[in-house]
Amino acid sequence: CGTSAATITRFCKSLDYAGYKEFQLDMAAAIAQREPLVLDDFTSDASPETIIQRVFESNRQSLSESLKVLDVAALINVARLVQKAEKIFFLGLGGSGMIGCSGAERFMSLGLTAIAVVDPYDQIFTMGNTGSSDVVFGVSHTGQSTHITEALRIARRRGARTVALTNYPQSPLAEVSEFRLITSFSEHRINVGVSSSRIAQMCVIDSLYFIVASWGGRTTQQLADEAEKMAQKMLRFRVTDISS
Repeated sequence: CGTSAATITRFCKSLDYAGYKEFQLDMAAAIAQREPLVLDDFTSDASPETIIQRVFESNRQSLSESLKVLDVAALINVARLVQKAEKIFFLGLGGSGMIGCSGAERFMSLGLTAIAVVDPYDQIFTMGNTGSSDVVFGVSHTGQSTHITEALRIARRRGARTVALTNYPQSPLAEVSEFRLITSFSEHRINVGVSSSRIAQMCVIDSLYFIVASWGGRTTQQLADEAEKMAQKMLRFRVTDISS
């Protein structure tokens, strides 16, 4: 892949491994322990209709459970901070990074400075420049991400307001954060990975977005019109890039 052995070794040691071999073994074990993206009680002859019904039911139950455990007071407090923030950061990796990007796009549409940081090393460096006027979201399904947890710890040390968006209230990420926005998903009931949790997390971000928008006097129609204008502008940029 064009990367030297020394660079790979340094990377592995930065993650507290003795070397590449230990990293490789740990990665193989983690992959082996991954749960399959199937429903627990499915058989090979399950009909498409049954699969569709159970996947939708799983997502519905995830949203219902998340609404029950969500700390509404904390969410409103976070919305107040977001409204006044100088910069809003969303930190995430993989699927959580996609949620962070969506969150940043939403708040940018309100005229706020929102940034998604999805590279683990950029997260550490960027948080070193945060301050008391910034709000930092750490998005992680399990809350076990070492890089995101350390990044939020750095941000909080520098006075930034930190928010954990996770499924696990006792996770390292939740413990280092000032605010915890917890979603819920009973993974033992139906095993479809973490997609249901992601949907619940996006609902939390959407709730924040609409609360902040309503405080700014925007109506739903105004938000739709602004989103349409932004989409048209992005389309023009893409057409220009292709033609050039």
